[in-house]
Amino acid sequence: MPKSKEITQVQAWIQLLNTLETTPRLIGVLTSPLSLTKRFMAKLQKNDLMSFSHTSHLDIQLLAETIAASACDTLICDRENYPLLQPILLLQRQPMTIILNQECWSPDWCWQYPQHHFLCQQDLV
Repeated sequence: MPKSKEITQVQAWIQLLNTLETTPRLIGVLTSPLSLTKRFMAKLQKNDLMSFSHTSHLDIQLLAETIAASACDTLICDRENYPLLQPILLLQRQPMTIILNQECWSPDWCWQYPQHHFLCQQDLV
């Protein structure tokens, strides 16, 4: 993705997060490439939103269990990281806001997780 598009996308999602009824407590960033993850992390920090990102060397089950046990209530995820997202959603009992940053519309599989709120590009309009 071109640098200018990355910047625009990150700014749009941060603005959306700032307009939610409840301010996110902890935001997980599950995105690739690393440049996009760094942009999200920097912009979230600048907006005083607590966040974390994952490393590619982390065990998927351990990551899912850690997120489920944490105060994480918002995830930003791209298609490449859907394999990480599925176990997290299965373990997470509390409702979460899930941003699918590469999807124009919510994929059909989202309906399997009615307790979670999915956002995609159509929500940015």
